[in-house]
Amino acid sequence: MGRLLQIRVSAWTFSEDEVEKAWPALWKLVWGEGGDAIPKKGVLELARAVFDAVRAGLISDEKAALLREFADQVEDLRIKLEAALADRNPQDADKLSYDLEDCLDSLQDIADKF
Repeated sequence: MGRLLQIRVSAWTFSEDEVEKAWPALWKLVWGEGGDAIPKKGVLELARAVFDAVRAGLISDEKAALLREFADQVEDLRIKLEAALADRNPQDADKLSYDLEDCLDSLQDIADKF
């Protein structure tokens, strides 16, 4: 980093519409239909919202029980990804991003059955 120029390694979701298309059952489960109460609905926000919904009792106990294992995994991956970004380690962050998306795919497969 320079004296005035700061270097950042970051990740963001290019299109929230693509997130909804990729994981529609999870989107509906945690954010419902429409509404803009949550200003940003990207991949990392979806991962956190699923974990929060399971852990905070925002969804039924039956659904939470089915999602819990992967919800815990997706939260762990989200935290590790954010740590890799903070440590300026784009290689690890890139690998973790694929792992996180795969975990969201697994959660979507479960939520599709609700």
